[in-house]
Amino acid sequence: MSAILIGLIWSVSQTDWQISRDEQIQVQGNQYLTEKTIRSILAIPYPTLILELAPEELTAKLIAKGSISNAKIDRGLLPPHLLVHIVDLPPVAGIIQDENSEAQAFVDERGRQLPISSYQPTVWQSLPKLQLRLPTAGICPEWTQLYQTIQTSPVAIGIVDCRNPQNLFLQTEIGKVRLGASGDQARLITQIQQLDRLRNWQKDTDPTKIDYLDLENTDSPRFQLKLASIDTDKPSLDRK
Repeated sequence: MSAILIGLIWSVSQTDWQISRDEQIQVQGNQYLTEKTIRSILAIPYPTLILELAPEELTAKLIAKGSISNAKIDRGLLPPHLLVHIVDLPPVAGIIQDENSEAQAFVDERGRQLPISSYQPTVWQSLPKLQLRLPTAGICPEWTQLYQTIQTSPVAIGIVDCRNPQNLFLQTEIGKVRLGASGDQARLITQIQQLDRLRNWQKDTDPTKIDYLDLENTDSPRFQLKLASIDTDKPSLDRK
């Protein structure tokens, strides 16, 4: 028995029992991310003995770092390989620097960010319409909650500006809108509902003088006038 055990240990330490090239990491189930991206997240150094790899740890790494909701990894010995099955998430917004720039990265509904190059070319051809501006830290607080709520908006929203979490802005089909601080789900829902009630606001004022609609106080929506305007600052909309 000892001889058999020693022989087994010796045999699995040979080159034939190692993961030493990309082709030995087989990816299945990916609809959006490339196989190269999955292998990059796994970051398995070549060569590595297949029995030294822990599928549970690799699975946790994929879910933590990738735009992936579920994953399963199995080891195969004849020939040695890893079978990686994933459920990846579609990108829901492109991350931009300013309103005139093109997206260099995508974000999913959970807030996971990956470069556009991480995705398959077919995904590039149907870029998300929603765009996201982030602070220096690169995180939009309460993104999951925020995204789910703005998805219910009857008014089209093109840009979510999260650069200042205490002063959120939306660029919408009815103009620029200020929401104020993030974190209050009930207030956010009310603010999104207000957008539909205010979609005809331009009929009641001169839109060229308005910087943005201020919905921080949902009981009293206001206009913020541009600095060049000579009208009274922040006239109330008198609408609810």
